[in-house]
Amino acid sequence: MMNPEKVSLKLSHFVKITRLNKLLILMTLAFIIAFSIFSLMYFPRLDITQNLYGFTTDFINLVVIFAIFFVVQCSRLAKKAYLYVSIGLMLWIVGSTADVLDEVIRQPFWISNYVEDLCRTLGMLITAYGLFKTMHFMQRMHNRLAQEFIMDDLTKVYNRRCFYQHVKGVVNNPYTVLIIDLDHFKRINDDYGHDVGDKVLKQFADKVNRLLKDENIFARIGGEEFAAYLPSYELDEVLNFSQTILETARTITVQNQRSKTVSIGIAHRTSDQTFDNVMKRADQALYRAKKAGRDRLEVALTS
Repeated sequence: MMNPEKVSLKLSHFVKITRLNKLLILMTLAFIIAFSIFSLMYFPRLDITQNLYGFTTDFINLVVIFAIFFVVQCSRLAKKAYLYVSIGLMLWIVGSTADVLDEVIRQPFWISNYVEDLCRTLGMLITAYGLFKTMHFMQRMHNRLAQEFIMDDLTKVYNRRCFYQHVKGVVNNPYTVLIIDLDHFKRINDDYGHDVGDKVLKQFADKVNRLLKDENIFARIGGEEFAAYLPSYELDEVLNFSQTILETARTITVQNQRSKTVSIGIAHRTSDQTFDNVMKRADQALYRAKKAGRDRLEVALTS
């Protein structure tokens, strides 16, 4: 089982990141040290006791920004988001470093305006854009995971989890459930291979899914087993729809040699029946359809 990536401030995590990330961290740290030494050596010093509060707060800000930069280098972000956030934080660190030193030395005008103010402002703007890109990436990942949570990966119809959750949520209204099983599907896998079997499953799912209305739910609930939820309780309407599924299945050929058939079990639900009871009755009807010769439908007896 794969372990998810963890973001950590521990120095032990530093050895696990790429050389580029390490180089950026070390270069940024080296700049802070080198720029501080240069400024202290060549610019007039101020009385730090007069600016102790400003120095302390600016220094804490610098430490926090550098810590965020370290976390970003240890994280797995989208490429564009990583690029913008890293560049923005590096510029922000440059400006913040000059801001800290401004409390202990008398800086030239060009450092105060261009290095300190301009770099800090640009860094904030670029970092903010990078965070926007990060949130956009996370939103796309959330949508993708949400889709995978409810969809069957192979056939692109709803999966068992989604079907069960949706139908169980229907408490008071009557409805109809169809359980559909592809006849002799194991023979296809044995005779032609699983790739051909997968192709048949996808074709069948796509064709039947096109027949359904918006309020209906069609899902793959097992290997070659599908289920449909129909809010309709009219028997004639359900039988006509089920007959259409039987005819649609016959249009699918396997390697241009044989037509595919399915068997269908149908169960109606009244307001006092549980979902499990309806599924059990539909499964029993499916069993009778297969026992009676397949390529047919059976309606469950009223319990």
